[in-house]
Amino acid sequence: MAKKAGQKIVTLEQWVDVRVRDGETATTLYPPNEVLRERAKKMDPPPTMVYRRLNFTDCVPVEYYWTTDDPMRRENGGHGIQRMSVDIWLETIELEESAGNGHVGPCSQPLPRPKSRGGCECEVCSAIRARWESQGIAVP
Repeated sequence: MAKKAGQKIVTLEQWVDVRVRDGETATTLYPPNEVLRERAKKMDPPPTMVYRRLNFTDCVPVEYYWTTDDPMRRENGGHGIQRMSVDIWLETIELEESAGNGHVGPCSQPLPRPKSRGGCECEVCSAIRARWESQGIAVP
């Protein structure tokens, strides 16, 4: 596990497989949210971050256009990552479950890639980091 100032960044990880079959979008979570919740309860130290790795096998379907505005990626699919605190993940999955469509959605407060894990200077991570820093929030 990566360390920052002597503190471990403990993560929960989830694979999100998104496929389109016969015009229908199917989302499968590995492990399912219920299993991940139980896993988190047993971890010592407790997790501080959730990584969701999104895999768009066929394309990026309309239900997931929030992940990219790139027309080539929407047509061809690809990968994406969601990084969030455990508290934001719990809020996010509550919203997803109440939507009842079986898909994941955006989180309200994404995290940039931690500097202790190599950081990231992409446009998205840079914007998130700048927003947090302008609010006086320390970025991991």
